[in-house]
Amino acid sequence: MEDNKKSIFPVNAESKSSVVIFLIALALIVGLTFSLWGIWLINIYAVKLCLTLLVTAAYAAVAVVAMKLTAQEKKLLPTKNRLWLQILIGVAFAAVLCFLMGIVPILCGTSIIGSHTEPSAGFLAISAVQDILFVGVCEEIVFRGYVQNQFEIWLKKCKWLAPLIAAVLFGLWHIINGSLIQVLFTTLIGCVFGYSKYFIKDCTLLTVVIAHGLYDFSLVLLTCFML
Repeated sequence: MEDNKKSIFPVNAESKSSVVIFLIALALIVGLTFSLWGIWLINIYAVKLCLTLLVTAAYAAVAVVAMKLTAQEKKLLPTKNRLWLQILIGVAFAAVLCFLMGIVPILCGTSIIGSHTEPSAGFLAISAVQDILFVGVCEEIVFRGYVQNQFEIWLKKCKWLAPLIAAVLFGLWHIINGSLIQVLFTTLIGCVFGYSKYFIKDCTLLTVVIAHGLYDFSLVLLTCFML
């Protein structure tokens, strides 16, 4: 027992069980994610979109089940304390990130979000649903909801490392897009979300869900106005 108290990562039956659940959940999430490579080869847009959204919801469901099995499901529920402030902080984060990651590089004569596009109203509506209701929600449930919280439980004496670990995994997870630059930027964004949630009282899982979804969609909108 003394060794467990001194160690950063306490070893007991409960922690061993949570490690097994975590590894299984991680394997399922990675497997589901890389199944997108096959889905993206489908030429029928409606089918490709529906399957992509289904996979996105599926890896979030895996995280939710894992949290339930480790008695963490209450962490998914938004706190009623100053709900308006949680939402406001999420909107503010999205705006700041859009400015720093999207507008500033454009003003400097470059772009890290792609080139100018002229999407239809229908495409923008679909992007809004996909980014705000699926990508933002599901990715944050996995990484800031489950992964970060699980490492905070494990690393009781070094909880501050949990947001960093979750952010690194979040960044590496985006290697599916085939860009190391995106891995770097998503890791940095993951750190912003993770440490904001960790240090700021009214920054909750709901906050980072809102920030993530709005930020992703704002970049889509930004490409419409790029010259």
